[in-house]
Amino acid sequence: MKIKFFTVCLIVCLFSASANAGLTVSLKDCVRMALKNNEDLEALQYDIYASVGRKIEATKRYVPVVKYKYRVAPVPRDIESASESFFSGDISILNSIRLEAGVPVSTFGRLTLQKQLADLGIDSSSLFKQRKADDVVLDVYRAYYGILLARELRVLAKKGLDAVQKKIEELEKEETTDQLQILKLKAIVYQVEKKLDEANQKELVADAGLKFLMGLPHQEKIILKDKYLKRMPHRHKSLSHHLDQSQSNRSEYKLLEMQVQEKQIRYQLSKKDYLPQLNLGGFFDYANSPGIRGETNTNDFTNPFNYIRAGVGFELKGDLDFRKLQADKRVARANYFKAVVEKTSKTKRLDLDLKQAFLELTQRQKLLNRAEKEQRSARQIVFLTKSNLDIGLGEKKDYLEALQSYLLIQAAVYENVYQYNVAVAKLKQKDGTLYDASLLKAPLGEWSLN
Repeated sequence: MKIKFFTVCLIVCLFSASANAGLTVSLKDCVRMALKNNEDLEALQYDIYASVGRKIEATKRYVPVVKYKYRVAPVPRDIESASESFFSGDISILNSIRLEAGVPVSTFGRLTLQKQLADLGIDSSSLFKQRKADDVVLDVYRAYYGILLARELRVLAKKGLDAVQKKIEELEKEETTDQLQILKLKAIVYQVEKKLDEANQKELVADAGLKFLMGLPHQEKIILKDKYLKRMPHRHKSLSHHLDQSQSNRSEYKLLEMQVQEKQIRYQLSKKDYLPQLNLGGFFDYANSPGIRGETNTNDFTNPFNYIRAGVGFELKGDLDFRKLQADKRVARANYFKAVVEKTSKTKRLDLDLKQAFLELTQRQKLLNRAEKEQRSARQIVFLTKSNLDIGLGEKKDYLEALQSYLLIQAAVYENVYQYNVAVAKLKQKDGTLYDASLLKAPLGEWSLN
């Protein structure tokens, strides 16, 4: 029994420990969860559903439109003296119902164009969501690498703080204490402690931001699989290659093309306003008013109280307000040509935007390489000054200055790695290769037209 009880306790302890350990995630896990759970993206998904709903109206051909009207009213029972009969209370109750049904037979191309507009609306809503997803994923990269940067800076600050405090203790134990040197070291301690507090604060902010982007509650604990901040793997290619990728993948280019198509279709629709619409329709009218006296007309189409009427036929209708139609067509044409010009202008801006991201990455790579060279040189200087100090040929002042310089350069290296990784992510965002777009697609399910 004791063994079983111990086993149960061990299982419970292990389960509790694993439950409190937190959620371990990689960068890809963070991106996947953000695309699935981010509330801003979920809200934009309903825009897609709304566009699907609007398409229903554009597919109504051969679907009848039914109108109905039911009336109940008091009517005079004696028609020959209607006023006297009504006000004396000699009344009957009129019950009537009218049903109308019409089916569009031909809209002369309107429904086809409206269906194309509805399809463009669905595609545009999806692209707007993709554009927002690009920003969300880029923010995930910033937050993820921001946490790693803050942790690296904190570890570095603690190492520097321990080294400086150790030197202060050694100087204070010496017979000839150099108070000026001790004060300088204490000033360094204050600066390092300030940097340490800043690193802790940045990590907290980045951690909260990452949870928000991933759609996690603020009390959820996340553990990053990456323990150290490293260069993001990236294969450098030419600017023309990235431009080709961007023009084929980036949602903004596709949205510009769709805006032109939309304005063109609306311009074509404005020309259709001159044409009529052909409908096939019918109606059914029924009324019953019991006890009516003095009825001399038994024709159902002229009797106002008791009748049954029905009819089926074609209807050709349209409105020919020539001034309004001409004005609407001119406005639609102007909007179309405006969209064409804006597409050309905004396409150039998007190309320039990608070029800036490409140049920024190139510059960040140069800065990172330079910082790593400075780091190697600073490490050698620290090693030489420490060796000289150990054999009695160097001074403590030179060693401390070299150590301080090395710590600052090491911090600069971490910051350059972070900036480089963000620049890589930004360039990937601009050319549409930051994440797998298939992860963003959500099934329409009950929202489909079927």
